Amino acid sequence: MRILAAEAPIDILIEYQTNVAQTILSGYFLTTFHVQPNQIKLNNHTKTYMKNSLCQKAVYIARGNGVESIHNASIVVVNKDGEVTHALGNPETLTFTRSALKPFQALPLLTEGVADKIGLSEKELAICCGSHNGSDEHQATARSILSKGGNSEAELLCGAHWPSQMRLANVYPTNGEDKDPTRNNCSGKHSGFLAMAKHFGDAPSDYLEPGSKTQQAVRAAVGEALGVDIDKMPHGVDGCSAPNYAAPIDCLARGFLKVATATEGPFARIAKAMRAHPEMVSGDKRFDLALSRTFPNNVICKVGAEAVEAIAFAEPAIAIVVKINDGGTRALYAACVETMKQLGLLEGVDMSYLKPFERPVVKNHRGTHVGEVRAEFELQEM
Repeated sequence: MRILAAEAPIDILIEYQTNVAQTILSGYFLTTFHVQPNQIKLNNHTKTYMKNSLCQKAVYIARGNGVESIHNASIVVVNKDGEVTHALGNPETLTFTRSALKPFQALPLLTEGVADKIGLSEKELAICCGSHNGSDEHQATARSILSKGGNSEAELLCGAHWPSQMRLANVYPTNGEDKDPTRNNCSGKHSGFLAMAKHFGDAPSDYLEPGSKTQQAVRAAVGEALGVDIDKMPHGVDGCSAPNYAAPIDCLARGFLKVATATEGPFARIAKAMRAHPEMVSGDKRFDLALSRTFPNNVICKVGAEAVEAIAFAEPAIAIVVKINDGGTRALYAACVETMKQLGLLEGVDMSYLKPFERPVVKNHRGTHVGEVRAEFELQEM
């Protein structure tokens, strides 16, 4: 069987479904290679995996008494030593990190002394790590960072969109909220980038350029935190126009574990801010806030676009990354809850915050309950 794949020194994600191999491409030049039942051959290198291990059925969309759609997932769990203890599919699945990368993108604010120099509060540091809802409070916090950094709203290059707070409440923007970049869910990160740019001497118009001192510092911090050679990872542009990088999900999990378990230094400050102000990291009706409220002062978590979620606990010291392979966010949170259930993390826990995400209801345009999202899989002990 011959299929197209990307020629690059990276893992290629292959999905086996009833003798059909499908590729999820990462770009670069196209070449051909052969897929045998349990092997992938690329550029004269062979990696062997368990049959059907690369990504597996995990979440079912039920309608009435039937199954309408199925989402595959790759899941990894690492322990306090960074060892993979459980997985679904390939624990080294390579994926773009998207906004799950934000806690690491904020690191130069601390390592370069920028946060202390301009007097960022914990709340402001938290929003630099977040994908917020664009509420009035979020907007005011982003504006405060801009003011402290000596920058202006006009310099933000993140763009604008219908704020999540309004979208989740089914409120349409009537006063230009969807044109306001300070309500963009990434405005905290970008306000932090602008503060870095001022510190490094980058022109405000260049703060997203990969060659800027700002993004060079961010790239180095990300690579070190995740334990990867960042220059060999696929790279691209995020929805907010910032550079973004792919990484194996086990490396992302280990990075989050470092933050969650740190007791001093920049990682500990990031964790402290995110735990103290989870409402700045996401917002009302969001999974990350619900999980943080379920485990106050114990968990850090961050969602990324295209259905990636990273979760890490201080006690027990454990980290989880869930990736829905087709990018279907509707399947993500049910998979996250099921993963934590199987690990015993939800035993005896008040589920009131997480209940809406455990088995989300599917409704039609009249609001009638017509189906549900069900996570049904079994983690493999490694």
